[in-house]
Formats: sequence, structure tokens, C-alpha cells
Amino acid sequence: MIMSEKQLQDERAKVTETGQDQSGSANNAMDDALPPAYSTHVQHTQIASSCSTEFQPPSNPTNSTEFQSPSNPTNSTEVQPPSNPTNFLSLILKDKPIRGCYVIDPLIQIPTNKDRRNLYLRTKDGSINADIWLIGQEEAAPNNGRRTTLSLSSQDGSITAKINTVKVVAPFLLDIYARDGSVTVLLPRSFHGSLLLTTRQSTKLSDDLLQRSTILSTVERTRRYFVGDFPHQLFDNWNGDELRVESRDGRIVIRYRDEAELPKTGFFSRIFSS
Repeated sequence: MIMSEKQLQDERAKVTETGQDQSGSANNAMDDALPPAYSTHVQHTQIASSCSTEFQPPSNPTNSTEFQSPSNPTNSTEVQPPSNPTNFLSLILKDKPIRGCYVIDPLIQIPTNKDRRNLYLRTKDGSINADIWLIGQEEAAPNNGRRTTLSLSSQDGSITAKINTVKVVAPFLLDIYARDGSVTVLLPRSFHGSLLLTTRQSTKLSDDLLQRSTILSTVERTRRYFVGDFPHQLFDNWNGDELRVESRDGRIVIRYRDEAELPKTGFFSRIFSS
């Protein structure tokens, strides 16, 4: 059958409309989850390409700002972040892994709602390997109850999170959920606060971390620790550092950023790990 020019144009228009409808319905599910980042400072692709996730700490950890005491924040060589900072950054993928470096300055003012996280990484089917840098100030600021909030989640994949600090950072809350994958977290030595770890599999803390920790409870699949000097008052209203990890079918490993990979066995690990 020979079609007229008008009929050909009508057919092309139908194909174009059908493609747009299919593309729109595929994207709506992810758009409903969370809006894109409000930041105009840096894009995810720029961050990932300009930062190596294989950052190596100095051989002497006491010379790094990651281990500064708030009372003497300038007594060290400053470690520079690998890219320009941003804030309230969201990255949501459906079937891809997330790997990159994310420099967060919670003081950057970007219009957003008050409940938005400073960093939000989410993938449905893929792993996450995030090298996270938190930017602080030259001197410790009064604790106003506001924390830097970080959230990482994967429905089907392992998660690794490395936390680096520059200068004196505000307290942070790191929330990680991996339904079907293991979780590894590398904390800065300045971490002072609560660990809430839930999994059906094993939970392992490095010997250094266990030596600085107080175990508070073990209830079925959940263990609770406090790292650093334990506050004897107002613990229910704690607004300092906090790490929450939940993995349904994967093990949880927590260690300090400057430590070597956690050995398979250790004195404290054999006592406190399941």
C-alpha cells in the first residue's frame, strides 16, 4: 500500500507520542521517590570523576584533621577535600551501582525543606561505594542540636561508606540500609556517639573501636554501643554522632578510617562478634 505524505506524517506523530508516554511512565516511579539535588555547585558525574575512592590516610593518623580534638583544631596538617563542596545532594538510581566521592558542607545555604538530608544515595539493584567528606569550621561551634544527616540505601547490593572530616565538623547521623548485602563503615577517629547495628548475620567491630566502646544492649538481631566517654545524663536526647545500620542478610563491619582492613579473627572480635 502506498501512503500519502500526510499519512506518513500522521504515523510518525503517533510513534513519537507513544515513545514519550513510555519514557514518562518509566521515569515517574523514580521521580516520586525524591526530587533531584537542589545544589548548583557540582554534579554527581563531576564529583565521581574528580575523586578517587581509594583515598589513603597519612601514615601517622595524629597528623590528620580527621583526628583533631575540638579544643585544639589547628594542631595538624589540613587535609584538602578532593572537589568543591555541595549540600542537600540526592542521587537515586534504579539498576546501577553508585560509586563516587561526595563533599558535603552543611553550612552551604540552598533552598530546601527542613527535613531534607544533606546527602541521600539510593539504588534499587546495585552496590554503593561512597567516599564522604564532611567540611567543618576552624573552631568548634556550639552544639545547637542540628546534625549533618546522611542516608545510604540499597535493596540488592553491598554498601561501603568512608567518612573523612576536614577541620572541626558538626555531629552527624549516618543511616544505612542494605536489604540483601553486607555493610562496611569506616569512621573518623573523632566519632563520639551511638552505634545501632541490626542484622541476621555477624556484626564485627575493630579492636580499636571496641576498646573505646561501651556495649549497651543486645536484643535479638540488634546491638547497641556507645563510642567514647559515655554521657550519664540526657542520653535519650542524644544529638551527637550516631550510626544506624540495618542489613537483613549481610554482615556488618565497622572500623576506623585509618585502620587496616579488619582481620578475620581478633581477641575482642571473638568475644563480642556473633
